[in-house]
Amino acid sequence: MSKHSKWIALALAVAMLGTAGLIAGCSSSTASTPGTTGTTPAKATVKTVTAGTLVAGSDTAFPPFESMNGNTAEGFDVDVVAAVAKEMGLKSEFKSYKFDTLIPTLIAGGKFDIIASGMTINADRKKQIDFSSPYIDSNQSISVTNASTVKAAADLAGKKIGVQSGTTGQQWAKENIPTAVLVPFDDTLSAFAALQAGKVDAVVNDLPVSAAVVKDATRGLKIVQEIPTGEQYGFGVSKANPDLLKAVDGALAKIKSSGEYDTIYKKWFGVAPSSK
Repeated sequence: MSKHSKWIALALAVAMLGTAGLIAGCSSSTASTPGTTGTTPAKATVKTVTAGTLVAGSDTAFPPFESMNGNTAEGFDVDVVAAVAKEMGLKSEFKSYKFDTLIPTLIAGGKFDIIASGMTINADRKKQIDFSSPYIDSNQSISVTNASTVKAAADLAGKKIGVQSGTTGQQWAKENIPTAVLVPFDDTLSAFAALQAGKVDAVVNDLPVSAAVVKDATRGLKIVQEIPTGEQYGFGVSKANPDLLKAVDGALAKIKSSGEYDTIYKKWFGVAPSSK
């Protein structure tokens, strides 16, 4: 090979190496770009007020859903939340609040993670917070003393009706018995105590709770009308915490499919849940 040919071959080799380096450089740059194929997205984390614990805010004077046994909360909601939390790998805890303060306290943040308080899912509340999938159905009811002559809503015109502040029972009474005098109470048990004491003529309240209260014969109370409202309860979750809502819904679905939900339901209501 002549000297001239050697120089041409050397120049070609250098050019080929430069091109290969350029191609390799471009390939490396593409692979390291965030968000391209091959990167692993970070897993979403569930935020709770207290690490390792699902804290529920609740009006704990609403048996059989929640009530206090000494310093311990117990009831249907309490057991369901415990089962949901366990499914999520968390412990559970209940904190007591007045019912009509639960939504604003949840929105403010920092006190509890979910509302578990026999709360009906409705359009007004959904504007403020998110709800889990429904976990139980409910209607309204009218309760009176055994000695009362009241037999239905029509008999309550001009009479005093005990209601719990901020509830769908209060709203129903306001809309359907407009001439009645509504007497609001902080909790349902206080409304029933007033009924027993003769301070109100009736109590309009969620049927499952009223049924649990009048079951105690020593109270001398009865339900005279079931009001079909087609309500459903859900657990309230802040709109700022969608990952928690997803986790709660997933756990709720699992305890229903496993049969654990049915066991809890039968424990507190004495029968299996409706299959409808």
